Amino acid sequence: MVYILVFIVLVLADQITKAIAYAFYGSSVTVIPGYLGFEAIPLNEGMSFGWLSGKEWAQPLLIGLTAVAVLAFLIAFLRISKKRRFLRVALLVLMAGAVGNLIDRAVDQGVRDFIYMNLLVVEFHNNVADLEVTVGAILFLLALLFVDKDAIFRFGKRKEEEELKNAVSELEETGREADNDIGAADRSLDKDKKNE
Repeated sequence: MVYILVFIVLVLADQITKAIAYAFYGSSVTVIPGYLGFEAIPLNEGMSFGWLSGKEWAQPLLIGLTAVAVLAFLIAFLRISKKRRFLRVALLVLMAGAVGNLIDRAVDQGVRDFIYMNLLVVEFHNNVADLEVTVGAILFLLALLFVDKDAIFRFGKRKEEEELKNAVSELEETGREADNDIGAADRSLDKDKKNE
């Protein structure tokens, strides 16, 4: 239930911020001059950086690809163990961002971008859904590389493996001792039977 609420809040945050930005179309707000600001721009009919803009076939293709991606994220989310919360949150954030832009593409035939960013190497416009996809992708990578139980570079993983080996060794030793005790008890019973 919490996941559903978080998903709805993330999608609404995207859609509401887009609606507010486009309600003030033509005006802009500068947060950090030359680096960060808010300004609604014409619909982005393509992908990131305007790729595929102006192509007639781009919107149906992008809608289809996004729908397939959302479905894949949903299936993965439902199949992943509930104990793997970090990975599930990453998928949820990714899914919310994809759905936010999918709504735009289905309704407006393009994505409403309004956040201006200049990262020195590249400058671009994006929106809350794009930020959610970016954050979700970063969380997903962190989960797979460092956080998840089976993470590639999980800190303390060797310690856990060592503890597991020690626990197995202790169980094996306990099993051998139990076998010895059972064997001794059997021999004692055999002696008692012979003595009778």
